[in-house]
Order: sequence, then C-alpha cells, then structure tokens
Amino acid sequence: MIGDIRSILLLCAAFSQTRQVHAGDESLDRLKTLSLQELTATTVSLAAKSQQTLQEAAAAAYVISNEEIRRSGMQSIPEILRKVPGLEVARVDANQWAITSRGFNGAFANKLLVMVDGRTVYDPFNSGVYWNEQDYPLEDIDRIEVIRGPGATMWGSNAVNGVINIVTRTAQESQGTLVSAGASHEEPGFGTLRYGGQLNPDLHYRVYGKYNHRDDFHFSDGSKASDNLDLGRAGFRSDWTPNAQETLTLQGDYFNGTMQQTLTGADAAMPDRMQKQGGNLLLRWQRTLANGNRVQIRSYFDHATRQQMRLDHRRDTFDFDVQHSFHWRSHATTWGAGYRFNSDQLTQKLALLTFDQARRDLHLFNLFAQDEWRPFGDAWRLIYGGKLEHNDFTGFELQPTARLLWSPDQQHSVWAAVSRAVRVPSRVEHDLNLLYNFAPGVTTNIRGGDSFKSETALSYELGYRFFPNRSFNLDTTLFYCDYARLSTTEPQTPIIGVGGVLIPYQIANMAQGETYGWETALNWRASEFWRLQGSYSLFGMAIHKDPQSLDSAAAIAEGNSPRQRFNLSAYINLPNQLEFDSHWYYTDRLANGVSAYHRLDLRLGWQPSLHLELAAGVQNLLDNRHLEFIPPQDNPVLSSEMERNYYLKATLRF
Repeated sequence: MIGDIRSILLLCAAFSQTRQVHAGDESLDRLKTLSLQELTATTVSLAAKSQQTLQEAAAAAYVISNEEIRRSGMQSIPEILRKVPGLEVARVDANQWAITSRGFNGAFANKLLVMVDGRTVYDPFNSGVYWNEQDYPLEDIDRIEVIRGPGATMWGSNAVNGVINIVTRTAQESQGTLVSAGASHEEPGFGTLRYGGQLNPDLHYRVYGKYNHRDDFHFSDGSKASDNLDLGRAGFRSDWTPNAQETLTLQGDYFNGTMQQTLTGADAAMPDRMQKQGGNLLLRWQRTLANGNRVQIRSYFDHATRQQMRLDHRRDTFDFDVQHSFHWRSHATTWGAGYRFNSDQLTQKLALLTFDQARRDLHLFNLFAQDEWRPFGDAWRLIYGGKLEHNDFTGFELQPTARLLWSPDQQHSVWAAVSRAVRVPSRVEHDLNLLYNFAPGVTTNIRGGDSFKSETALSYELGYRFFPNRSFNLDTTLFYCDYARLSTTEPQTPIIGVGGVLIPYQIANMAQGETYGWETALNWRASEFWRLQGSYSLFGMAIHKDPQSLDSAAAIAEGNSPRQRFNLSAYINLPNQLEFDSHWYYTDRLANGVSAYHRLDLRLGWQPSLHLELAAGVQNLLDNRHLEFIPPQDNPVLSSEMERNYYLKATLRF
C-alpha cells in the first residue's frame, strides 16, 4: 500500500511541474486574500426554497462550504457534519453513524430529514438514513446546508428537528479531469475519478466513479469487530442552459457494495453481512420569469435493495414536485404541490420476524405555500405559511410556521419563529411483528399497528446574528420544543402456555417531552493567513410518560444526547502554499454509559498549484480509540470504538 501511495505522489509531483505553475500561483494567491464572506458559504436555500443570505434567513441555518470540506481532512459526509453547531454526530461502528439535530439520536434518528440536491434519502421503512450509502465525491459537493429546528412547512413531514441538503456542483463548475486517491488506517484504499466536459457551449456534463473500503473497528475489550464496508459508486450530471432564464438538469447515481455489522443475540454476538445496491435518476427544470419570478419542476426515481440475515428489503420511490415563486408588492411568495409514491417489498428470512403485509404501496400528497411580507421596508420581514399533507397511515397533517426577522442595519439581525412539525409512522411502527427469545421460557412479541399516530412537535426559536465587519460574524440561537404522542412500547397482559410465557408489546404514542438549548457559532479571520471557527451548544431534554404508560424505557432518549458540545477549528496558510489546519471537538458524556471525549484532528496540506494537492493528517490524535454511541434496546447493533486514524491523500486536477 505504501508503495502505491509513493507512486501516486511521484506521479502527481511530476505532472504538476509540467503545468502552468505561475497562473496557478496567482489564482491561489487570490484565494488566500478572499474575505471571510467569500471563503465561507453565506447563502442558503433551505429556509425559503430560494437563495438568500444567511443574514436574511429566519432560521437556525448553517452552511459548510466546499473549501471547508476540503480543509476538514474528512473523507465522508457524516464525519464532515461534526462541524455543524448543535448537530450530534457519533460513530456507531466502522460504517454506521448516529446523527441528529436537537435530540432523539439513534442509528436511524427519525426526526431529521436528509436530502441530496432535493432528493430525500430518508427511508420510510424505518424512519432513518443509511449514512454509509451517501458517499459522493467530496470535490463535487458545492456546500452542505443545515437547518436546525423544524423545516416542515417547506420540506414536509419528518423535518421535525432539522433538515440537511447536500448540494452538488453544476456540471459547468466541475469541468476537466479529477483524480483523487489515498489511504488511511481506517480506509486502506479510497479513490475518485471524475471527468467533466461539454457537448456544446450550453450543455455540460460530468461522470464519476468512486470506491472506498472501511476496515473493521475494535470493541472495548480489544477484540476485532465485524463492521467493515466495501462500496463502489458511479454517477453523472448534465446541465443544459439554452438561455439565461432556463436550466435543465439530469443526474443519477448507482452504488453497490457490502457492509458488515455485529448484532446482539440471545446467547452471543452474531456477525451480519448486508448486500446493498441502488440507484436514482433526477430531472429538474427551472425557468426564471419576469421580475425575478421563478418556476421549477422536479421529479426523481429512487431504487434500493438491502439483503441481510434477517430480512431482505426492496424499495422504489417516485417523486414529483412543482413550485412557483413570485413577487407582488411587498410580498415574496412560494407555493407548490407534490406527490410521492413509495413501494416496498419485504422477504422474511426468520420465522420470528414478519410484517403484516409483505408488500405495501404508500401515497403522499402535499400542498404548501409560504409568504414573506415586508410591511415596513426591508427592516421587518414576516414569514408565514404551511404545508398540508395526506399520507396513508394518519391521513391529513398540517405543518404551519410563523417567523419574524428584524434587520435594523447590515450588522445585526434578530429573528423569532414558532413552527409545528410531525413525524409520520414508519413501516416498522405500523406493520412489525417480532418475536424475541428474551430468556429461557420467556418470549416477547413486539407489534406495530393502525393505532400508532404521528408524533408532533411545537417549536419556539429566537436567534441573533452579528456581522460587524468582513472579518467576523456571530450566530446564536435559543430554542424550546414541545413534543406530543412520542413513541413508546407498551407491555400487555402476559400469555402463559405450555411452552412458556409470551409477553406481548404494542408500539403506541404514550409519552410527551420537551427539549431546550442554546447553539452559537462564530467565524473570525484574524489575519490574511489565519482563520478561526468555533461553536458551542448546550442541550437539555425531558421525557414524560402518560400515567397509563407501562414502558420502562420511554425516557431512554434522554440518555442518547450530550449536554454540551464544543468545536474549534483553526485554518493557517503557511509560506510555499502550505496549509496547516487543526480541528478540536469536545462531546459531553451520554447518560447511557458513553464517557465524554475529546477529538483532535490535524492536517498538513500542500497545494503548489490549482492542479495538485497533497495532504497528510491524523484524526483522533488524543486517544487510541473511544466509544461514541450505544444504540438503544430496539436496535441490535453492537457498537465498536472510533480509532485513531492516519491518512495520506493526493488530488490531481487537469
């Protein structure tokens, strides 16, 4: 492996000497002198479904730019999300993550909506995201937009505690050839090959292929876990711009690979191998009308299959969405409608695990509108609207919001919001029928059912942003969220038979709760060669069972989120096009048994021209390895420990 890396580095160095070094140096020098606003992504589209500056967003918005992705040293999207204030990111094992915003974390955190270019990757089967399948070339990601708090009015159900949209670059912005390869202790081999070209001046395209292998982690006793991953991915994107007002985008991806995990069993741990493959195709047409009005039509098809020891799962999704934005006097309005069809097919492999319907088709309709009204000029903005959805499990759901933004000048903005959001039942909560040998002679039977309702959340937020000059900005948010009809698992009357005792459990909505906290982030460009980023978040949660509830584990969600988190990043530009970056992360202990931990990542990069970049680094320097998350009882995955990791990476562009 070391020999391969040395060959890559020598090839890249030799190639770079043949390029127009002086032109590259001038471009790099220009990059080094950009303002803080130019270095960091300062626009976001998640809050209003149209581009607006962060200062204009009446929401807890955060954006990770392509430059910050490059200098993070991270090789995966879930790891990059550690930089977002208030976002909880923890490794479950070598290839699985628990990620959420504002509590209720889990390997399938069910109150966080995640999208890629507007295509949802939230799986309705188990209300979660398969993060290890979201492995796109990092060089082609333009930015990652994050809204902490409800985003249901614009993006629909399940955007209860946050929304993430991974936005890729246009084909026009990714022209030429890119070769990226490297190796690390955690990933013995990873690489990306991408080529972008044009068929005519108005039609650009790119194609890519990517592969990575993640090695096994270890358990706390030093034994090796079975949790490695091999995944290959290929895809394309084309953008056609026949005129200045119109854009047509067609893009798609395909992935295929295997992952392993270790499951808990009645008697011992069991390795489980999952074969997974899938693909998607997205078509989006946008047209800018007179006076800045805009219309967009988007449709996609998504397919995935996952085959594992207990169950095979196949899912097909078709989505169609249309939206129209227009201005009228002091109003800016966006409205639209959509339809989504989900079809899944389950093949049981164990007699103990069944679903009431092996195949189920689900239909989701929605209609939404949001208006921004400026009654007294640009200083005051009232944003209000709502989304009406109809799903096959709970019928109609209304998710409104009202937000107020006050910007007295260019340096200050204050906003407040109250929003309602819902999480609709998953296929598991509705149709599950699971038998589990709890002890000799004692069997439990966990069942879903028609009586399970949507969980609801009423959220209150207050935010402040301070932009005193081109070198500093501060963003802070206070929030309180009131939850109702939270999921519980209720024991029923035991049934005593010849073979032993059967204890039925019914999935129900017999708990309430509240979360509250403070999130703050700052950016400071101390000099032309030194920039600092920091964030702090304080979080609290309380879960209350209904008086009739007998669920002894209802409050377990309180123990899955840290009370405090702290991040500090320093980006230093050194002479001779060298870069030295450090990232320090602190995560408080979890009440479920995970100790507090520090993580320090260091990166040394050399970018002699725009065509070549070499980087070396270490992650988790302060600790040989540590535990970050323990899945709750309803998830049988055994967690392993995050390890210290060394890496080398070379990127070549031409």
